[in-house]
Amino acid sequence: LKELDHPNIVKMFEFFEDDKRYYIVQEICKGGELFEEILARGKFTEKDAALLIKQVLSCINYCHANNIVHRDLKPENILLESNKEFDQIKIIDFGTSLVYDPNKKLDEKLGTPYYIAPEVLNKNYGAKCDIWSIGVICYILLCGAPPFSGQTDNDIMKAVRAGKVSFAGDHWKGISEVAKDFISQLLTYNQEQRPSAQDALGHTWITELAKVTVDESIALGALNNLKNFRADQTLKQATFAYIASQMLSKNKKEELAKVFKAFDTNG
Repeated sequence: LKELDHPNIVKMFEFFEDDKRYYIVQEICKGGELFEEILARGKFTEKDAALLIKQVLSCINYCHANNIVHRDLKPENILLESNKEFDQIKIIDFGTSLVYDPNKKLDEKLGTPYYIAPEVLNKNYGAKCDIWSIGVICYILLCGAPPFSGQTDNDIMKAVRAGKVSFAGDHWKGISEVAKDFISQLLTYNQEQRPSAQDALGHTWITELAKVTVDESIALGALNNLKNFRADQTLKQATFAYIASQMLSKNKKEELAKVFKAFDTNG
């Protein structure tokens, strides 16, 4: 986690150990769990869902590019601060994440029943198990119920193994066909045919609905700061890097994150 640096991943600054304990210093997150926060707001549109899922995909695309698989993506591990936009989520809980070899399959069965991918149940999987979990989260965001359900964990996992996704019912009547197509792709049963996070970010539902608007004055300010950044000495460069990572206010960081996301077109 200390190696990762992404606006939607909780930042870990330092790590200490003594005879009895580990100490982890990370950025403060006052946000509630995703569903709790959405319920508190009282309204949630398809556009909000697209914007939110884009952030999760961007985060996972970054992780997968660094050969890290999360393995337990679920709404409880997505924080959203009150009064904040849906592009300011934080992904937390990297307790089951792993640095993996793209040429080898993983065989540890872990995850949460509703969100677990079928290939994880079969103990033969790769990084795309995260994509399946995002598909399940997206399905629940849009209709309020999971695609695979049951009375017990075993029933749920049996439904996951069957892998049949349905868009029947009144909940789906107001949802666009392009959203259903997006979810269907993420919940492709065969992991080899399932899109990568990079591919999913290019889907029409994301590119058309999840547009982040940026205050032009903030964007120009950031651009001017970059133009004026002349780190010609090692010490000066190190000092700037330290200030950038430690001393920026939370609000300033959020503004800069918006600018970053605006020109980070491929997530």
